[in-house]
Amino acid sequence: MIKLNPLTLVILNILFPVVIFLGKGIIYETICLLIAIVVLSIYKRYLQILKFIIWYISFSILAYLISISNIIWIADLFGTLVYIILRMTPVMMIAYILVKDIKSNELLSAFEQIHLPKKIMLSITVALRFFPTYKLEIRMIRESLKMRNINLKITEPLKFLEYWLVPVLMRMNLIAEEMTATAMTKGVESPMRRTSFYNVKMRIIDYIFLIIVFIIFVFLLIGGIK
Repeated sequence: MIKLNPLTLVILNILFPVVIFLGKGIIYETICLLIAIVVLSIYKRYLQILKFIIWYISFSILAYLISISNIIWIADLFGTLVYIILRMTPVMMIAYILVKDIKSNELLSAFEQIHLPKKIMLSITVALRFFPTYKLEIRMIRESLKMRNINLKITEPLKFLEYWLVPVLMRMNLIAEEMTATAMTKGVESPMRRTSFYNVKMRIIDYIFLIIVFIIFVFLLIGGIK
């Protein structure tokens, strides 16, 4: 299976927000979305592509309904949030690949190729591995509440705080500590250059892909489709 270098994915996730928010038009958002779909196709994540398309269409419909709504507080409260979610969808799609298909050792080795500072490497690696683990912990807390026949309601904020929020915050802290310790045992903070089992060098396909993306973005921003 053809795979892109982790650095290629990171570069895309840096470029997407810049292009989308500088462009300020639906065409920029759409192009980034199409590029993200191509990336997911490379990794054969077809079901996830469908889910993201449904996600994007749903929020687009919601954004339209908010825009035609005469209720000001709804537009003020949810308009900006929906706007940001729509524009960050391509970023979330690439982040999905970084989390699901890229191993932490691959990511660390790729970052070492560009001599990224150790602290930044550690922060990014822990952050990308944190959310899948956190999702699993949330599921475990939910199952524990179900086993104990504890039903949480919005009308009981203190109960929600005690049985949900406190355990979640405690697990977040513990997960962060465990993942930081795991990264440190892999030699992240070692001043010596790490060796790696993975071949993470940029290949021809990475350069071709990035050049095509850069040409598209330059054409959009400078040659300008309005």
